[in-house]
Amino acid sequence: MRLEYILALAVAPLAAQTLWTPEHFWKQDSQFAGARACAGCHAEIYKKQEASNHARSLRPLTEVSEITSRLPFEIFDRSSGAKLTLSRGSDDRLALVSKTGTSAEVLTLEWAFGSGVKGITPVGWLKNGVFAESRVSWYAATGSFDFTTGASKFTPQTSSEGLGRTLRKQELVECLDCHTTGTSQDSSQPAGNNMGVRCERCHGPGAEHIQAMQNPKMPDKKIFHPGTLDGFEQAQMCGVCHGRPPQDTDFQAIRFIQDAPNTVRFPSQRLALSHCFNETDNGLRCTTCHDPHSNVAASRAALEKPCISCHTAGARRSPKICPVAKENCSTCHMPKQRVMAHSTFTDHWIRVIRN
Repeated sequence: MRLEYILALAVAPLAAQTLWTPEHFWKQDSQFAGARACAGCHAEIYKKQEASNHARSLRPLTEVSEITSRLPFEIFDRSSGAKLTLSRGSDDRLALVSKTGTSAEVLTLEWAFGSGVKGITPVGWLKNGVFAESRVSWYAATGSFDFTTGASKFTPQTSSEGLGRTLRKQELVECLDCHTTGTSQDSSQPAGNNMGVRCERCHGPGAEHIQAMQNPKMPDKKIFHPGTLDGFEQAQMCGVCHGRPPQDTDFQAIRFIQDAPNTVRFPSQRLALSHCFNETDNGLRCTTCHDPHSNVAASRAALEKPCISCHTAGARRSPKICPVAKENCSTCHMPKQRVMAHSTFTDHWIRVIRN
């Protein structure tokens, strides 16, 4: 079965539901100011967020040490019979070269997609100006290069296909929309100048807010705050990039998410299946466990504090208390699963798993 058909099945059940984007929640009509403009008043948060994986989700490839420190790299592609070489040229640009006999094709690489927690995939353009995703990626689990997820399932039909999957500009913009801030399809440089998921990706354009804070005569100083959303609204917003959760009456989508192992990649979708999410007072929200300005807490105790706050004898609602353990909740109730090469994902469908 071809991947396109599998993806079509994956998308079809979700297509009928309302598709939310952060623009639904942004109340301000403003221009983007850039993340650095926020640092004047929010220095501590800015510094923390700048170091986060969100902020590193898109970078210039030449600045990514996971890639540049391991060059040159060569791999033989049995499906095409080509030797692929990833290297840095004399102009300091990185490129992927596909060579078959005396014939060679070049993919000039510009961006690094991915923070590096699981992996990094280079993207650039072919000599005809068409954008393409590199057939070779770097994976954190192995600390080395391998074929990009899904690439080895297809046999390239042309030499350019041997370099990677081609992308229409609209497809690239859709990818960039979850890896950068203030993407513009009309720009000649679709990645813009504010790479990574920064302040205004979730709070909305902030130029007018900054002007208002500096001018006491401007009455409305507010900027959108995702923390004011209820659990489902917040899951919808985060789900734009982390998997949109289904409406509770969309039984087809719910069944699909339950039955398809690959949906473990999309935490907002899986979270919506959890009793913790659906039955908690005021709604269990993404930000109950995750600080959007920093990375996942290294301390397991910190991560599981919300679990203990409810599943204890002193809790107001007194849900069931685990008879097995009083710590390491996520090990059993949110196990990690491997659904793609070199990567494991935490299952956000919180439940009692009976084998």
